[in-house]
Amino acid sequence: MAVTRAFLAATAMTLLAGMAAAQTLDIETSTVMDYRPVVARIEAGDTATARSRLQGVVSRLTIDEGDVVSANQVVAVVTDGTLAPQLAALSSRIQGLESQIRQAEEDLARNEALFKEGFFPKARLDEQRTGLDVLKRNLSSAQSERRALSARQAEGQIRAPADSRVTKVNVVEGSIVSPGEVIASFATLDGIVRLSLPERHAAQMAEGETVTLRLPARGGDLQTATIVKVYPELRNGEVIADATVPGGLKALVGERVDVLAPVGERRAIRVPKDYVSTRYGVDFVRVLVGDRFVEAPVALAAPLADTDGQYEILSGLRPGDRIEKPE
Repeated sequence: MAVTRAFLAATAMTLLAGMAAAQTLDIETSTVMDYRPVVARIEAGDTATARSRLQGVVSRLTIDEGDVVSANQVVAVVTDGTLAPQLAALSSRIQGLESQIRQAEEDLARNEALFKEGFFPKARLDEQRTGLDVLKRNLSSAQSERRALSARQAEGQIRAPADSRVTKVNVVEGSIVSPGEVIASFATLDGIVRLSLPERHAAQMAEGETVTLRLPARGGDLQTATIVKVYPELRNGEVIADATVPGGLKALVGERVDVLAPVGERRAIRVPKDYVSTRYGVDFVRVLVGDRFVEAPVALAAPLADTDGQYEILSGLRPGDRIEKPE
């Protein structure tokens, strides 16, 4: 009899030691916010276009849809074939004027010396001075005209307006373009996501509010966004809001996104995913029954854990139960 009591005591101590060593959790209910997905669209925070300022041919194109460009980066070159001959003609004219000015200065210096000695008439000397002044003014005019043509030729370099992503390219190399024609369109990369939501959700959009975004086309990833601006005018029956996403949102412009709008609170049982094991498609949790833990089947609200790494239990557990992390 004493041996039996000693054996039972040893067994109880072993069980208690095992329970103390294992990680246990007491089940309690917590408040859960239910959300309803609201279909929205992702738009660029700002859009811009690069336009041609010349009538000419696209001689170089360095971008394609999807490329990321930096501000002032040359994305295309438009060449006007009439500018190069005009610049060449002006350069020749300037060289001729410079030669005439050098000759006139030499003649004027020589005649001034003769005038001082009384061998050259003053009227002729004044005439030469006037002629030299006219040549210098003609040279200055030609140089200004050449600078203007050079600046106009430089306008053929089409530059990106800001750090952005190319959304559309309207031309190819060899295309003939006119002044004002759009070469490419851009969406800025400033970390701002513009959301377009149905009008009925306008009351839920307020500056400083935090919303949860879900990308159905990318595995249902959840990201948190903060509303920074709500536009006062509806567009096509939709409210427009700008939001910031930490780390940016890797999505296509125009891609569908679900904005999870809160609809109410409720009490629910949630347990960490490490306490749930799955075998043959059935989920189990080790529950304390009497003095030992047994595996009890449970029903989960979703097959995947939430962003906090927890499962919501629909049935199989109740408040006050104690569960154990499986080995």
